[in-house]
Amino acid sequence: MIKAPTFSKSGRAWRPFVFSNLEKVSKRHAQLVKNLEWMLPNVRSTGEVSSSVRKRLQEMLEEPVSVQAEYVHVVPMSQLQHYIGETTFLAVLAPQPNKTRGLLEVELGLAHHAIDMLLGGAGEAVALRPLTDIEEGVMTYVIIETLKALSPALDPSLPKLRIEGVVRGFEEIQGLIPENENLAVVQLKAVFGNHAGYLRLVIPEEVLATANPPADAAVRRARRASDAEAHLTRLRHVKTSLRAEIGNVEITGGELSQLRERDVVLVDSLSCRPDQGEGGTAKLRVGLGRAGHFDAEIVVEKGRYKAKITGVSIGGPPPPGGDQPLREAPGEEESAGDDEDESTTPGSIRGRNDVDDAQGAGGADLMNDIPLQISIELGRVSTTAEELVALKVGHVFDLNRVAGEPLDLSVNSKVVARGELVEIDGNLGIRILSLAG
Repeated sequence: MIKAPTFSKSGRAWRPFVFSNLEKVSKRHAQLVKNLEWMLPNVRSTGEVSSSVRKRLQEMLEEPVSVQAEYVHVVPMSQLQHYIGETTFLAVLAPQPNKTRGLLEVELGLAHHAIDMLLGGAGEAVALRPLTDIEEGVMTYVIIETLKALSPALDPSLPKLRIEGVVRGFEEIQGLIPENENLAVVQLKAVFGNHAGYLRLVIPEEVLATANPPADAAVRRARRASDAEAHLTRLRHVKTSLRAEIGNVEITGGELSQLRERDVVLVDSLSCRPDQGEGGTAKLRVGLGRAGHFDAEIVVEKGRYKAKITGVSIGGPPPPGGDQPLREAPGEEESAGDDEDESTTPGSIRGRNDVDDAQGAGGADLMNDIPLQISIELGRVSTTAEELVALKVGHVFDLNRVAGEPLDLSVNSKVVARGELVEIDGNLGIRILSLAG
């Protein structure tokens, strides 16, 4: 139930509007529907069934075909009867290697039309009587051909659907599907020529639970690429940044909050040495960089840094803890007259008294233990999502950074500081020159 706010901005009372009779959707329901996407890759996000299935049906029926997904419900077996017609055509599907069966229902009117077209008729309306054995065989052939058209789009790791037989009525399926099984009921509206009807696909939860390929699976990569290319016009004006990351270091929220200018953040290694005017390598990340990154070779041409894409890696950065945190190191020699204290452990030295004095600050103290990954960026380039999708191995672009310029330090793609590379007793570090905000 959703209610509108009680008052408008002008202070006038609004009359509440209540949305009643809304279907309750659980988290489990949402997850099963998400998994359904991988079981039915030919059903696009708009609900329209894509070309491979429609093309095969059109070849068989020799007339225009449209199939559109209308809704998905997740229901227990005990409620399935509310979705299955009393007089209908029901094919039993066996998703191998699973033992639990699924169902495909075809409304009788639609089934009679398809059979009549396949047998050389004109597809005229007939009385809604049960199908004969011969007609059931013809309809079974249509389903087999449709499953064949669907099969090439499935990831090899997913269960394959095969037709096991035909049942006549809800009573005959009660022994095939366990009473405690949850089922996804997918209703599709089909139009064959000038005749419209419904198809219903019933898939067991046990089968749907297996349909969730890992993020780096080939089927997910292919889907992302296909969807991005299909929606390039929508992405044309979406702005984003491509960040050239050459290293990172883990610190805590408390250390970050007490970071000051001239503090030094020590790092284990960098994949590029801009302080020496040298190239190297970088990871080109977009946004938070959790989906993956481009691998790039960094070269210096006429004093400017350029990135050449050498590969693509799917998957996020390693979990926190792999990099060396801020640690104490001897101070760097300063020029005469410079009395500022330079600390390489801002969270554990200069801020110690502040923390002791802040007892009673409540939740603020808890922030001190939040681990954060600081990314060290050589540069970042503004781009559109359309240009990003078009990037391929071998592309070269300017990072808009010259040798000797300060580096950016960012957390979750937000720049928090700028600094310069320094060496302290053989240790490589970044001295903070300025802080954001």
